[in-house]
This record gives sequence, C-alpha cells and structure tokens, in this order.
Amino acid sequence: MNSVLPVMATMSAAGADPLQAKADKAGAQFEAILLNMVFGELQRTFSQLPGATRDAVSKSYDGFGTEALTAGLARSGGVGLGAFIAKGLMSQAKHAAHSI
Repeated sequence: MNSVLPVMATMSAAGADPLQAKADKAGAQFEAILLNMVFGELQRTFSQLPGATRDAVSKSYDGFGTEALTAGLARSGGVGLGAFIAKGLMSQAKHAAHSI
C-alpha cells in the first residue's frame, strides 16, 4: 500500500551492531510514514482550489511525488524523529537485555 516502507536507514555506520541497524531502519520508516501523512495533507490542502475536482491520475502522481520527497527526507535524517525513536528502541533493548 505504501511505497515508503522499504526505506533503508543510512544512520548506522557500516558494520554496526545489527540491532542498532534494525532500530535505525524502524525509526526512519516511521518518520517517513509520518512525514508522508503530514506533507500529503498539506499538499492536498494547498494545491486544490475549493470546488475543483481532480482525476485519479493526477492524485496518483501527487502521491508518488510526496512519497519520494518524504522517503528522501527520512533517509537523510528528516526532522530527527527517526533518530529519537531509534535511540528509544536501543535503550529499551539494552534494558531488556540487562533484566534477563
């Protein structure tokens, strides 16, 4: 449904901990989806005149453009939410590992 999901996180250094890479990828994917929702709504709000109708092809192209934009933003660090989520996931994983 959403082509943003295969976003590959580039926050991890090469050869880094696989758990860290997984957390970075999850954070980047979440951020991409969130940005896609926000920018998609902004794009729809400001690009359509009241009372105007748009065809399905135009809507699809707009959606592809928004997804490409947000996926690129998330891959390059976005607004920092992905890194924040990855940090939280790693903290939770470390805490779980110590409590075993």
